[in-house]
Parts: sequence; C-alpha cells; structure tokens
Amino acid sequence: MVEMGRPDMRRCDNIPLPCQPRALSRLVAGLSVLVLAAAPGPASPQSTPAPPAPPAGCQIERAVTAPASVDLAQVLRDVYALEDSRQGKLFNGPSRGLDQALAALFDPAAPKSKLEQFYTLLYQIARHASHPGDEIAFDVGGARALLLSSKVFSDPEFPRQIARIQLARTDRGQPRYQVTFGRPEVWLPLNQGRGFGVVREGMCQHAKALVFYGAFSFALAMPRQNVVVSDFENVDLWGAFGTRGLVDIDVNYVSVKSVEFLGGSDMGLVRAKVSRREFEVNRHFFLLEWITKFVTDKSVQPIDW
Repeated sequence: MVEMGRPDMRRCDNIPLPCQPRALSRLVAGLSVLVLAAAPGPASPQSTPAPPAPPAGCQIERAVTAPASVDLAQVLRDVYALEDSRQGKLFNGPSRGLDQALAALFDPAAPKSKLEQFYTLLYQIARHASHPGDEIAFDVGGARALLLSSKVFSDPEFPRQIARIQLARTDRGQPRYQVTFGRPEVWLPLNQGRGFGVVREGMCQHAKALVFYGAFSFALAMPRQNVVVSDFENVDLWGAFGTRGLVDIDVNYVSVKSVEFLGGSDMGLVRAKVSRREFEVNRHFFLLEWITKFVTDKSVQPIDW
C-alpha cells in the first residue's frame, strides 16, 4: 500500500469573521472532485492572459482512467459460480436478462468507467440472483474472483483485502451492500497513485486516494436507466482541496453523499460535502465545522477510481 503523507496547508483559523456560506459553497464545489476529475469550464469570450502552468500532479484536461477490456465469458462464469457463505448458489442457472445487462456493461464499443462498472455489476447481481434470501453473505473467494475477472479495479491487489461482502435486498430495486476489509483503515490510491487534479477556485484540487474505514456500505438504484449510488458510509476522499481568494481554506477529507452515473457518457452527478473526519484530524476556525454541516455541493463531472 502506498504511504501517503498529508500536505502542510494554511487553515481558516486566523479569519476574524465567520467563513461565509457563499465562500464555503465555492469550496465544496471544488471538493467534489471524487474518485474523480472535472472537465474544464467554458472559455471566457474576453481576451485574457494565458493561465500559468498547473502544479505537478494537477492537469486541466479530463483525467479518467480507461476501463480495461474483459473476457465476458469468464465474467459470466464467475457470476454464475457465486455462492453464499454456506455454499448456496446465488443463481440456479443462466439469466438472459443478466447476460444482456453485463454484455452492455462491458461492451468495448461503449466503454464505461471502472467505477460505474463496479456499482452496476453489483446492482445487476442483486436484481437477478435467484437466491431466496433477502440477506446474503457472499462467499468471499468467489466474489474476489469476479472482481478480478471483471477488472473493475485498477489495482488487482485491492479486492484481495476484502474480508466480507453482505447484501440486503428487501427491496430488490434498491439493494444495499456492505463491504468489510481485513483492516480498520484501507487506502486506495487513485489513478495508479497519480490522483486526479483540476485547477479550480484559485488552486489545484487534487484527489489522491479513497479511505475506507473498516466496513464500507452504500445503497444502489437504477431509475431512468442510470445507476445511482447513495447513502455512503465509512468512506472518504483524501487529497488537497480548498479555495483561494477572499477566504483561504484548505481541507484534506471530503465525504461523497451520492453519485448518479449519466447513461451514454462518462459523466456523473455528484453530491459531496466536507467530511467530519476533517475536523478530527486537522485544526480549523471553530465555525467552519458547524457551517459545513449544511453545505452540500452538486456538480456534473467525469468520475472514476
């Protein structure tokens, strides 16, 4: 696992007046760079000087890691081999609907991000599994084999750190997963350790890693053919984020609240806010924690891990 240090940053502590909500809204707009990179905004019609070169590790252009091609036949074999922790089959046999859904998901002519493939794969399994249970604990060995053959992670070592996967699907259209790791804290460097960066709010917003705290959970749905991931628990985005201007703010931890992957594109609608972990680890102006509880950003951007 890559050892990642925390940057030495100025804080919002010496500001004599409370950080204004407008400034914090601008801050969070720069924070929702998730697992993730943002496309540049439209160019101004006025003639302006060329901007300075972005800092190392921060690029203006879109930076989403490319999905790897997969052996679809092997992926389907691994899906239909899935078992629960008592060796009960999740599928009695092949499902035409699932075959079609996964063929579309891994179609090289219409590539999707690995992040979208991961969540959509889990949604389709929960939807089509013939297992009678509403609460299912996966056999971890079989689940790891599927995650490896589907190549939904850039780092093949990451799935090997998963110790338990549980599915709750009382409502088959809105399943919920919990993924437990073998350690209390696991870091997943983004983009093979390079991270994703974009110049915004007067500084480089640089997303470097995802941080999972023991048992990571989330809910899935698919309204209007777009997979939506929401109600995230025990996961943060770590990096160097903030704003420069009237108020200078620096934060390291961002909590993603929901992601809707927009069909037919590599874009996602992302809602995010400053993580509570930020205030446990770093010192800030005392009103910042209170104000950021009420500030959630919504933005459309390319996303991946």
